[in-house]
Amino acid sequence: MYKILLATDGSEYSLQSLQKVIPMAKAMQAKLTILSIVEAIPFRKGTEGLSKDELDKLLKTVSSEAEEDLNRAKERFASEGVEVETKLESGKPAETICEVAEEGDYDLIVLGDTGRGGLEELFLGSVSNKVAHQAKTDVMIVKRKK
Repeated sequence: MYKILLATDGSEYSLQSLQKVIPMAKAMQAKLTILSIVEAIPFRKGTEGLSKDELDKLLKTVSSEAEEDLNRAKERFASEGVEVETKLESGKPAETICEVAEEGDYDLIVLGDTGRGGLEELFLGSVSNKVAHQAKTDVMIVKRKK
C-alpha cells in the first residue's frame, strides 16, 4: 500500500495543502498520516526570561494546540471519506519529518512551501527546503496560490 506523510505546522496555509492530498489519497487508496511537530524549547540554567515552569506551561499549550490542529485536519479528511492517522512528535521540524518518513517507510512526503516562518513571499520555507534536500523519499511541495 502506498503511504503518504503529510506534514503540517497548523497554519491555515498548511491546512489548505490538505485539499491537494485528498483526491490523490482517494485515487491511490493510500494510507495517509498527518504529522505535526512541536519544536522543543531549550532551557538553559541561568538564562533570563521564562522560568522552567513557564517553559513547561508554554510547551503544554503548544502541544495542545498542535493536537487540536491535527484533529481539525483529521475531520477535514473524514468529511471527504478519507481515513487518516495522526502523529504528534517533538523535535526539529525538518529533521523529524525526514526521520518519521524513513522509519515509517513512507513513499511520499507532502508539505507546504511556507508555514509560520517569516519572509514567506521571498524564499522557499526553510523546513520544506531542508526536507526536499534531506529526505530519502519523494517530496511534494504544495505552492501557495497568490
